[in-house]
Amino acid sequence: MLGGIALLCNPLLLPLVSVAAEPPTDLSLTPLESLEAANRFFMFRGEPINPRAVGDLLPWLSDMKPGSIALDVEGSMADTNRYWAEVENTAIGTVRATWEPWLGEEISYTTGYRWLGQLDNGLHILRVTQNTGGSGVFTSLLFVRFLMDTEYFYVDGPGPRPRLIMKRMGSYGLGNRDSRNLWLEGNVVVIEAGEHTEEIRIDLTGY
Repeated sequence: MLGGIALLCNPLLLPLVSVAAEPPTDLSLTPLESLEAANRFFMFRGEPINPRAVGDLLPWLSDMKPGSIALDVEGSMADTNRYWAEVENTAIGTVRATWEPWLGEEISYTTGYRWLGQLDNGLHILRVTQNTGGSGVFTSLLFVRFLMDTEYFYVDGPGPRPRLIMKRMGSYGLGNRDSRNLWLEGNVVVIEAGEHTEEIRIDLTGY
């Protein structure tokens, strides 16, 4: 966990989350091993969590409240039909997904995130940017938590299926092309003061 460590989040800086080992790529990982890898690296089976699926946990710009509040991580990888996207790791530490919303359409959508680390209570903090073909690049903070459970699943007979869930625990809109620095202090996300705004402190202790 990275609580208590100040993390600058200037998009021109390289990622500041340090890891001590390479993420596992073994497809036979147990559910608990998958949970540990997600918490340590924000990855699943050696691949970053799909940004297109991450974007589904944010409200539409036209809405005040979210629709989807959780994702089945295995079912939301970029090689699925529903969440297919071209995913790349950029030079500035952002994982970015690009896709065409409709087959043959000339415009493309993009969603990217930077994983900023975990608070003391285990929440993961993401800085997410979204573009839907226009000039705006809208930025939000997204707070998520991983958990394991099982579901009824029928393949060659009925049975329980263990699954890794990424659950939305909240978000905070930063606006169009926001470039303010932020850092983590315990269970608090701190957003630096802007030209017309004071410093903002988001206390997530109870989440």
